[in-house]
Amino acid sequence: MKKPGTDRARLADKMADARELCMSRIRMVPREKREAVADAILALADPEWWELRHKGTEVFLLILELRKDVVLRILRDAGA
Repeated sequence: MKKPGTDRARLADKMADARELCMSRIRMVPREKREAVADAILALADPEWWELRHKGTEVFLLILELRKDVVLRILRDAGA
């Protein structure tokens, strides 16, 4: 039986990994807007993606693949 805290810790680790990858990929966005842009991009993920994928980086890549138009619009609106 799994501990509930372990699942939350694993989810937090996945989100941190995805955020780190996202932040490294959006260098064209002005520095003061990067965190908000990363949060907006990661918010596009379906909640079940976090549960089904083994790594946060997989979730980030899935967002880019399936929500490409929205991601591009977020980047464009941020001044990238």
